[in-house]
Amino acid sequence: MTAIIKASNLCWKINQPLILKNISLDVQSGEVLGIIGPNGAGKSSLLKILARITEPLTGTLTLLEKPYQEIELRSFAKQVAYLEQNAPVNWPLLVEKVIALGRSPYQNSYTKLSKEDDTAIKKAIDATGIEHLLGRVISSLSQGEKMLVALSRIFSLEPKLILADEPTAALDPYHQLLIMELLQQHTQKNPDHAAVVVLHDLSLAARFCDKLLLMYEGEIVSSGLTESVLSDENLREFYKINCYSDFQQGLVQPLNRI
Repeated sequence: MTAIIKASNLCWKINQPLILKNISLDVQSGEVLGIIGPNGAGKSSLLKILARITEPLTGTLTLLEKPYQEIELRSFAKQVAYLEQNAPVNWPLLVEKVIALGRSPYQNSYTKLSKEDDTAIKKAIDATGIEHLLGRVISSLSQGEKMLVALSRIFSLEPKLILADEPTAALDPYHQLLIMELLQQHTQKNPDHAAVVVLHDLSLAARFCDKLLLMYEGEIVSSGLTESVLSDENLREFYKINCYSDFQQGLVQPLNRI
């Protein structure tokens, strides 16, 4: 496996105190890395730094062993895709037009979609199975359907790394499972790619993530294989809950608060 992104000693703040404290991590090719933790742990802030939306106060970042600051923005945008919270949009655009926006880093104001663009878009639509939504205006779709379109837009870019911030939030169970299955299948079919996903649902994290980072108050307090990070001790200490866990079934069920 290859390290797609390496981060070392990242710190970040808006005011006092630090929101992120000495964060170090590697994102390896072929894996789905989950970032979990209670509200306010710094998960979304970290993802935005990895996506180059926010600049860290201190620390270093590399993409495929090249420092971020040495990578031209268009080149970075071809390799790293960010799926933000509440990504579904209400634009008055046809679904296929929204998906085609994923190819924007390869376009300028005067170029039409190339054969390569068309191929990538069709591949993305096939991967997510949303052919039946083509021709519809995205604002007319359900929340789950909009998220599938947003994910298709990301897939059409063919990035090395997908950064997804709570992609299952506010979705019904069917679409939660479908979105995570698609992200997992994407990395399995493209072993030189990876995905980093911020999640609150611990069962989804247990079922679909190869590795986890557990964040608490701006720090990574546990990292590694899913079962070790989601230990009873960690859940009690950092989530303040008791859980019933069955990792073979991908189940982490909160029982009560401590």
